[in-house]
This record gives sequence, structure tokens and C-alpha cells, in this order.
Amino acid sequence: MPDQSFQHAATTPADVEEVWQALDLPASWEAIPGVDRVVDPIVDASGRLQGFSFESAVGGRRYNGRATPAGREAGRMVGWHISTSEITGLVSVGLAPESEGTRVEVRLAIEGVGMLGSLFFPVIASAIGSGFADAVEEFVSGLRA
Repeated sequence: MPDQSFQHAATTPADVEEVWQALDLPASWEAIPGVDRVVDPIVDASGRLQGFSFESAVGGRRYNGRATPAGREAGRMVGWHISTSEITGLVSVGLAPESEGTRVEVRLAIEGVGMLGSLFFPVIASAIGSGFADAVEEFVSGLRA
């Protein structure tokens, strides 16, 4: 199956703790590349985001998807396995303190699923790639608890 990876880092003036708290807010994920709207978030009793469904429009097509936990290191990294009918992948957000705030690095790895996924994958990957850096900048600018 075809695959593609994307990566971009940006800095926010918010400290690591504030950014970390924001990553448990479902609305924060609505600015991540490939997610337009979070639907049915699962939040545990301690307020930790455990998963969510999402809606997305990529390359002129609408997708419904699911994000499930792929890893979590408090204050350092959170990752999600993502899946739609035509792509699967992994998105991870890494945090590092900087003198002026927090460096946030977003990595996204996707691959096509099935015949339709393979057929539309070049369009999907191109659409994600063309706006990835700007979308990460927007995502990072909104990471406030």
C-alpha cells in the first residue's frame, strides 16, 4: 500500500503543562491536520482524552474516522492511531520546553487502505501535504488550556 509521512514543528508561548492540558481537550484536535470536527470524544474520569471519532474533508472528499490511543508520555508525547475507510495512520504530538514557551512537533504517517484507498491516496497525500505546515501552526497557536 502507498504511504506518506509529514512532520512540522512550531513554538507556542504557553508552557508545557498548559499545552499538555490542552491536548486532553477534544476541541484542540479539531485543528490537527486531517481533522475538521471531533465527534463523540471519550474522556475518562480524570479528564484524559481516550479517543474520538472525527470528520474530515481532504482532497474534495469527506471522511469519517476514528482515533484510538497509540502512546502517551505525560508532558512529552501523545499519539493516536487514526483510521478511515481509505487511510490508516499514526499522528503524534511531541512537546519540549523552550526558553520562550513550548516546542510542539507534529508527525503524521498515513497509508492507503484497500483498492479505493490506493486509488485516491495520491490526492489525499497531496492535499494533506500542501497544507500540513500551516495546519500545524494553527493547531499549535490554539494549544491553551
